[in-house]
Amino acid sequence: MNLIRPIFLLAISLTAAACTGEEKKSPQLIEANRLHLEAIKISKELESKLESLSSGAGSDARKSQIDSLKNLIEMWEENVVEVPGFAHAHDHGHGAHEHKSAPPMTDESMLDYQRQSRAAIDELKEAIANIDSL
Repeated sequence: MNLIRPIFLLAISLTAAACTGEEKKSPQLIEANRLHLEAIKISKELESKLESLSSGAGSDARKSQIDSLKNLIEMWEENVVEVPGFAHAHDHGHGAHEHKSAPPMTDESMLDYQRQSRAAIDELKEAIANIDSL
């Protein structure tokens, strides 16, 4: 009878520790998530920029270039992969969607994937800057 209270307290303590104990994330995953969030932020800025360029586009050729870049950003977004173990904390103002779950890969592979994803959105940013400067 006297063992019930200590066992109960132990069970509560273990449950609380399990709930608050977050799995330690590798430096590679932390960096991958940072790159992922930066890339998402850039894509949102680019979408806004393209909307503004679209409204002021004069020629059909310019409108076509803008539409092509919009399509490329949508394709990029369709291939975005979340970094496992991090909360989906970014907002998407362009409608409901979901990112693909990450396929099984090492932390280093995830970091490499996010670096490539970031490089791709940076290339789109450069292309949009070139159109904007015309």
